[in-house]
Amino acid sequence: MRQVTAQFNETGVDSPAATARRLLAYVLDRPREWVIAHDDDVLSAAQLQQFQSLVARMVAREPLAYILGHRAFYDLDLVVDARVLIPRPETEMLVELALGELQQVAFDQAHTTLAIEIGTGSGAVAIAIAKHLPNRNMRMIATDVSADALDVARLNAQRCGVTERITFYYGSLLHALPPEMCQAAVVLVANLPYVTREEIEMLPPEIQAHEPRVALDGGEDGLDLVRELLRQIYRHKTAGTGFQYLRAAFFEVGASQGAACLQAARECLPIGKAKMLRDLAKLDRVLAIWL
Repeated sequence: MRQVTAQFNETGVDSPAATARRLLAYVLDRPREWVIAHDDDVLSAAQLQQFQSLVARMVAREPLAYILGHRAFYDLDLVVDARVLIPRPETEMLVELALGELQQVAFDQAHTTLAIEIGTGSGAVAIAIAKHLPNRNMRMIATDVSADALDVARLNAQRCGVTERITFYYGSLLHALPPEMCQAAVVLVANLPYVTREEIEMLPPEIQAHEPRVALDGGEDGLDLVRELLRQIYRHKTAGTGFQYLRAAFFEVGASQGAACLQAARECLPIGKAKMLRDLAKLDRVLAIWL
């Protein structure tokens, strides 16, 4: 273990000792506490071979979540691989905000209340919302421009027992949705790509070389897709073709994009009241718009 820890340290792996123990726990199918208590145990030849293979992937700076094949998010355990962006803890804000709005909605059976997620990736946000909908007859819908990502999202929805509460659509932004879906939506959330082209080149290798570029690249200033989705909401709303029930829209964005996001909201969705919300680290994280 000391040799592996030193190797991780030399190659820039975060938390080298803890990461080495997590890999060993994965190989042995034991809790990390057990691994610590049995530090002197000898691995079988097969276990050693598997451990060395995982160590090599880690040294190549493949994300730990991809190596282990899962990631915790909200109260979920999600399958993740190179087809999807790894869910981050700060994205849980979108779940809390959406559920907060839905709690205030009087459910009407004739109007099945919908929450929409645009750019679902692994399905993390949509599944967490669906799992905790205040009324089990409410429905969640989610879209993505990546068919591969939607395959992962559907798998996670099945694993989490919410398949009947979520419908997934393939396509770009609101173009993916039938018009009636836009009509019925009460809350919209989006975790669209918001990394600038310049920032992508400075990301750690775990992200830059392994996570899907389509889930990262937000254009020159990171807000290309955010602006386009705001414009689409505005066009539907003002033309009367959708979103007559929409109460709020929440967009995860970068910590340095607060002022630009508010400007985008004023220009692209001027009928809404926009505000930047901060995460637990006191950083700008969510562009919130109430309609």
